[in-house]
Amino acid sequence: MNKPRHQAPARPRLALLSALLLGVGAAVGTAGTSQAQGTQAQTAEIKYSGPLVITKGGTYRGNWESLDPGTPAVGIMTNEPVVIEYSNIRSRGPLIRSRYRRANVTVRHTRGVGLNPGLPASARQTPGYFLHLEDFESATVENNEMVGTSGMYFHKYLGSRAKGQTVRIVRNRARNIDGRYSDGPNSFSDTGFYRVQFAQFNDVKNISRAEIAWNEIINEPGKSRVEEVINMYVSSGTPASPIAIHDNYIQGAYPTRAATAKFGGGGIMLGDGSASTREGASAYLRAYRNQIVGTSNQGIAIAAGHNIEAYDNRVISSGLLPDGTPIASQNVGIYVWDLHGDQRRQTFFNNSMRNNVVGWARPLQSPTAQNPFWFPHCARCAGNTRLPGPITLETEAQEYTRWQQKVRAANVTLGPGQE
Repeated sequence: MNKPRHQAPARPRLALLSALLLGVGAAVGTAGTSQAQGTQAQTAEIKYSGPLVITKGGTYRGNWESLDPGTPAVGIMTNEPVVIEYSNIRSRGPLIRSRYRRANVTVRHTRGVGLNPGLPASARQTPGYFLHLEDFESATVENNEMVGTSGMYFHKYLGSRAKGQTVRIVRNRARNIDGRYSDGPNSFSDTGFYRVQFAQFNDVKNISRAEIAWNEIINEPGKSRVEEVINMYVSSGTPASPIAIHDNYIQGAYPTRAATAKFGGGGIMLGDGSASTREGASAYLRAYRNQIVGTSNQGIAIAAGHNIEAYDNRVISSGLLPDGTPIASQNVGIYVWDLHGDQRRQTFFNNSMRNNVVGWARPLQSPTAQNPFWFPHCARCAGNTRLPGPITLETEAQEYTRWQQKVRAANVTLGPGQE
């Protein structure tokens, strides 16, 4: 299931560096279907086994691939706790998937690569999700690397707060989240796409201690097609423990034709999807200390729900592609807007954006134009600062330097490590 799409009224970019894209990793361990027996030396070439089906809990290490778009490289068919670690996974379809098994999954120190499905555009097939969970109990995703995948999708949380079951997505590096339809073995459609995200929660309700933090996500124009990078769709934390989205670096969100096409996505969408009841709405979400750079239509948005906060974020966009071309879908830095008219249902209320720093250029309007804020339906929107212009590609590059300094100062390690 995926959500409907919209675009905010009024009307981001990527100044980084192909060199940031990681080369082929070399995870360790046996390329088998059971727990690891030891550690192999790193090599430049990875030898992959065929798809793995996990029917029993335990810790699994190896290198697995699926060349069939309809078959996951790793399928989890058990409710028992499963740990996948220090592995390499690549697939023309899903990389790791569990559906309707009440899965309890940990994925750490693993590199995942999405392969072109190799099908015609009429098949409407995108690269696979790094992790796809339906009707699950818990998920921990930490210190992984994702390249060219469709990101992660979490649908219907069935876990127990009393048991501490939750979702944690921390310290990962992702490059080029891609929802473009395959158009043969060596190309992608420049029009057809599916709405994918680095992380989407869908019907993840009343969850405690959920966290998306210290992730670095970079998307390049022409090599990716993400909708929002992070999306909360009819999902909620609790009053005592809101879902925490903090200290992430998000760069780039574009349509397939980045310079000219319409685009309704962006950086972080807090509170998405209409609801007729308070219990069914997005609620108790907090986004703070994130850095959002060049994400086109919007940087951070609240379009539905209640008791949602965004504060102390930095939201920056020059409105330009790396070659200096203006982006047609460049819109607004941050907004709070009751998209569905949910105020009349009393399910849109008490939402705030405060103390954010925003520099959001509109180069198609004029070299110095900005559109940092739009708050038609905001309960508490105050203390937000417009960054003095002009906002340029260099401004964006400086934001990445700021992020690197922040990561070092916090002594945080991103991506896979060695055993």
